[in-house]
Amino acid sequence: MSKTILSFNLKDINVGFKETVKKYFREYSLWYTVSYYFGIICILMSVLLLIPASIAYFWDNSVNLAICFIWPSIFSFSMGLILLLTFEKTDLDLTSAVTLAALIWIGISIIGALPFWIARGFFGPAWGLTLLSSVFESMSGFTATGLTMYGDRVEGLPYSILFWRSLTQWVGGVGVIVLFLSVLVSRTGTIAHRLYMAEGRDHRLVPSVVRTTRRIWAIYFGLTMLCVLVLYLLGMPMFDSINHSMTGLATGGFSVRNNSIMSYAMDGHPNAVFMELALIPFMIAGGISFVMHYELFKGNVRKFFSNLEVRAMLIILFISGLLLVIHQGFFAENARFASFQVTTALTGTGFNTADVGAWDDFSKFITTTLMVFGGGYGSTSSALKLFRVVVIFWSLSWLVKRMLLPESARIQLEVGGNIYHKEDIMRVALYGLLYIIILIAGALVFMANGETTIDSLFEVASALGNVGLSVGITSSSMPWWEKVVLIIEMWAGRLEIFPVLVLLTSPFRRY
Repeated sequence: MSKTILSFNLKDINVGFKETVKKYFREYSLWYTVSYYFGIICILMSVLLLIPASIAYFWDNSVNLAICFIWPSIFSFSMGLILLLTFEKTDLDLTSAVTLAALIWIGISIIGALPFWIARGFFGPAWGLTLLSSVFESMSGFTATGLTMYGDRVEGLPYSILFWRSLTQWVGGVGVIVLFLSVLVSRTGTIAHRLYMAEGRDHRLVPSVVRTTRRIWAIYFGLTMLCVLVLYLLGMPMFDSINHSMTGLATGGFSVRNNSIMSYAMDGHPNAVFMELALIPFMIAGGISFVMHYELFKGNVRKFFSNLEVRAMLIILFISGLLLVIHQGFFAENARFASFQVTTALTGTGFNTADVGAWDDFSKFITTTLMVFGGGYGSTSSALKLFRVVVIFWSLSWLVKRMLLPESARIQLEVGGNIYHKEDIMRVALYGLLYIIILIAGALVFMANGETTIDSLFEVASALGNVGLSVGITSSSMPWWEKVVLIIEMWAGRLEIFPVLVLLTSPFRRY
């Protein structure tokens, strides 16, 4: 009898608490709507954190290091459980989905930063980072950027921390929401569709959004395993092969070596050049839409190579690589470095085979331009995206034709088999303008601190485009405000700016 009374009391308390929360959030119902789904993501994060915790215990043989991941896992699970018990599952409109997407990326970056921060308490600055630097490292990981606070301490890090950095990029390359939809959602519905769109995707491999996400992960996993095999056969250590394959396909760029991929050449590895050449097609694969990969796997080779973004990528890589070789000199070494660096810049990978900080302004400007262009839409790359770049350039020709012909003449802008109307062109142009404004605003902060114009633009373009190349500005010793600027740039670039603006303005609006 007493157990029954206690059960009813607990149920009444829970119902009463939910009603109180609902009343409190009624005026700001957007936050009430997204909190339930954010709770699910927190629980998903708690599971991911157990992977490096296992590596820390069984491979690094360190209980304290395992605790660095277990505590954040418990915290994330507890927070997720509280949110699920407190808030109810509700329908998501597009505004709520966009807000949720922006909230998820900042939330998982904070949770993912905790192991780096806790490690500082256990092991000091050798393995750990300050709180702000930890958030930077985590944001750089989940947004698949690759700028790092560890600098030349990377090779001294334990396996678990190195793997956690790579795992954040591998998951973030495709998207946490895509992982959520593929693992935890059983059927397609309006909510799944809006969440899929909120993360900057609208192309589907098959009609079902859930089945699309699962096929994306299957392709992604298959390419990653193939890359691991190729690198290992070329003589790269297995742990290095796994991590570089994860961050390479994610176009992230975190490395387990201080000097990235060029470390193997510096160490005199006999197959260093072949490793670099082998990574190029995988970086390109990461920068190409999963829709096109799906077509290729179905045997539609002609459709794959006739795709607008695939052709644009290959043409841009050839022209930019040729420009660098002409400028730096017709030598085999220059061709080798140029081909790799233009690929890593355009696809947003961020691996290094050359010291780009020592390059002249012309070479840095070419690389910066590539980082602004970015890869394909629906790929793991960020930045402007190639389809927008092509539409903008084609629009210039379209506008000139309209000016030369009579007003009665009707000329449509056709790009890649699609017709673009004035409204479509304006949206693309406005996004491009907003992107450049945010890029320049961030660069001005660095210029005000004494950095040169080209270095400031390079570093911010790398962060906003989620690339990870650096001229040497990014380090744990940089001023806190520069770290904050780059964190915001990485966050905004990964979400294509607008979700971040929606989230930042949502506390000031009532619904």
